[in-house]
Amino acid sequence: MPGGRDRRDQKSRSLTGTLFSTAAQAAIAIMAAGTTQVALAQTASDQVGGDGEIVVTAQRREQSIQDVGIAITAFSGEQLREMGASSSIDIARLTPGLSISSTSGGQNSQFSIRGVVQNDFGDFIEGPVAAYVDDTYIPNLNGQLFGTFDVQRVEVLKGPQGTLFGRNATGGLIHFIPNRPSDTANGFLDLSYGRFNHVRAEGAIGLPLSEKVQIRLSGLFNRFDPILKNIYPYGVSSLVAGTTPPGPKCCEDLWNDNTVALRGQIQFEPTERLTIRATGSYARTRFGENPYNATATIGVFDAEGRLVNVQFAGPNETRMNIGPNGENVGTNGLPTAQMRPTPGGDFFGYRAPSAKSLTISKDWALDDLNRLKSYDGALHLNYEFDGAELVSISNYRRFFSVHGTDVDAGPENLINFLGDSRQRSFSQEVRLAGTGKGAFRWVTGFYYLYVKTNAYSGFVAPSNSIFAASFGPPFATDGIDLINEIHLETRSVSGFGQIEYDFAPKLSFILGGRLIREHQEYSFDSFAHANVDDYDFDHGPALFPLQDSFADKRSKTLWAGKAQVEYRPDSDTLLYLGVSRGVKGGAYNAALPDGSPSLSPDRIPYRPETLTAYELGLKATFLDGKATFDAATYYYDYKDYQAFTFANVSGIVSNNDARVYGFEASLNLRPVRGLHIGLGVSLLDAKVYDLELAPGLITDVKPSFTPGKTFSGQIAYTVPQKVLGGNVSFNLDGSWRSKVYGNIRNFDADVIDAYFLANGHVFFTTGDERYKIGFGVENILDKRYRNVTFNLATLCGCNEESYGTPRWWNVSMRTSF
Repeated sequence: MPGGRDRRDQKSRSLTGTLFSTAAQAAIAIMAAGTTQVALAQTASDQVGGDGEIVVTAQRREQSIQDVGIAITAFSGEQLREMGASSSIDIARLTPGLSISSTSGGQNSQFSIRGVVQNDFGDFIEGPVAAYVDDTYIPNLNGQLFGTFDVQRVEVLKGPQGTLFGRNATGGLIHFIPNRPSDTANGFLDLSYGRFNHVRAEGAIGLPLSEKVQIRLSGLFNRFDPILKNIYPYGVSSLVAGTTPPGPKCCEDLWNDNTVALRGQIQFEPTERLTIRATGSYARTRFGENPYNATATIGVFDAEGRLVNVQFAGPNETRMNIGPNGENVGTNGLPTAQMRPTPGGDFFGYRAPSAKSLTISKDWALDDLNRLKSYDGALHLNYEFDGAELVSISNYRRFFSVHGTDVDAGPENLINFLGDSRQRSFSQEVRLAGTGKGAFRWVTGFYYLYVKTNAYSGFVAPSNSIFAASFGPPFATDGIDLINEIHLETRSVSGFGQIEYDFAPKLSFILGGRLIREHQEYSFDSFAHANVDDYDFDHGPALFPLQDSFADKRSKTLWAGKAQVEYRPDSDTLLYLGVSRGVKGGAYNAALPDGSPSLSPDRIPYRPETLTAYELGLKATFLDGKATFDAATYYYDYKDYQAFTFANVSGIVSNNDARVYGFEASLNLRPVRGLHIGLGVSLLDAKVYDLELAPGLITDVKPSFTPGKTFSGQIAYTVPQKVLGGNVSFNLDGSWRSKVYGNIRNFDADVIDAYFLANGHVFFTTGDERYKIGFGVENILDKRYRNVTFNLATLCGCNEESYGTPRWWNVSMRTSF
């Protein structure tokens, strides 16, 4: 493909130049007209539902969100409650440019910002979007989904991060900040009940024990019954009936939740300058086997026997796969006489019920199979000097995860995926920030991170399963476990700093950098083991190897940086132009034992990714503070983008170059007291270059879980007149997202269609604001929308898919004291 990349780059630069030119002209026109006073913080959702200004700490000091030259969105805890956002991922529907990539049937989810995504489901993988709770980093993708409780605010920072926060990240970060102890007694209890017997209880109490010691205790309980009714043995064909009976634990309803979370804090202020705060938390979630549905699909092979596309199977389709001339071929691309037992079904004749029916038919299904558990403790020290503050944050965290999936998502006793991991981490951050002479501000610090993960992942072929039978006796009746054993230790040491200098009355300059030294130790083994428990790994003596073992040690020096110019023509306007360099360390592939040849040693490690981001931003406040307008345009130049490709029944990461360019804008209006209207839009175009779909077949693709267009809107209104001595408020929000690909291969069956969601809530608050009663409906239109898809056309002639929650109503009551 000589010259192809150069032409793509020229086109990208041309389009990017047009975007930057248009945005700059618009900003100049606004300022020249004098009718608006601008400020850029990257979404108008910042203050949805409230008239007060939000103060953020994105630059390690308290600032109004409209004074921060970063693409940032912030929500107060009260705003999140009134919009029904009770989970970490709920903020995605309110934030342009933020979306969710997903694995494990939607029960584990990860953040994606502006096309920066990593949907590898390895339990030892760190994400390109960093998640923090109370200034402590979560080094686990599966740990990014959790119930939020007793939250003061959430901050979403877009673009590379490395000069201010603990862990470097290419895509951005999400920071959940809880309420902290105070010197006044306060607390609340929030109870709700909803569809599927959904019971949620959230509460907190804070007390001063003395003039210098305060405590705060908070907790969450959340549970609901299974959403999906299991109607097994529906769909069992004569091909499998009677020959592959399920185990004794069979066929329970799925998609349930049972979560308990606790947090405790004690704060000691021995002097006016020193604050010591110790925190500890515990969270436990139990839920069923991953709630996938099944959809029949059919592969398309070219004349060289390469899989070049996968389509949804039509209702009358009986071919196994489609050859280059439309002929019936097998999974090797060669002609075959074998046909699908049922027209429109999978290889075994199964045709799944409609997703709208909220029914499934699955043989390997337990409603308490999956478990997540975490513990963490932290020590926060703050000492104030004259003109400076020293901060130390020490954190220890443990994370346990077990999650399983019926791979065919149907009634066939075929094969099942299981992941079981244990992780512990320790981080230490020391940061010093202050103000120098004149208009000079600075931050410098040190960060250390240690993460050790022991993970087991692979397949459980249960007793009497079709797959186990392929190994011959005695495995045909007893089953077999195919297990990868993975160990990874990561040590990262970094120093960072940033300076801000007002070099003219209206102009500021920002310069920051980070130097990182990372060391990794990795080992990989893959063996077959005798099966004892159909729902768990059995770690008895290894029977025979499945893939080649691999071990490696490596160290790497990385760096990140930022340079930015900010222009403030007046107190209500901010215009900035900056370039940032973000970096994320490399890791290792651990391909599942799906029968494919072992990866060659050079394909197991993959390199760090580097993102250079160019951004022009504008923030404005106008109409005497009743309106804000935020906008930004950006161009991302990716080197060695870590592209995750799922094929056959496994996935690997490769390093490919990529680019993203886009535009985001939002508008907040508060025309009269009590009324807020917010609108947001994100437009982007992303491309990954030269991805290998099959040997010798290389093409450009779009990254997975990256919508080209998203729109969101919110309306919040509090009735000005008293009703029954209290206040009545209404909140309505909606969001639309264009189609995305659930797999970077961009096959037809990988498309996840566009969808629109609407949610509404109404509240009555007593005049003394002590009690609040509410009623809400999520997904008002009862949209059935896919959010995850895994392409398994060569295994079962099917996709396994999960869907978003159906219409969900709830009533709530909150008391505060």
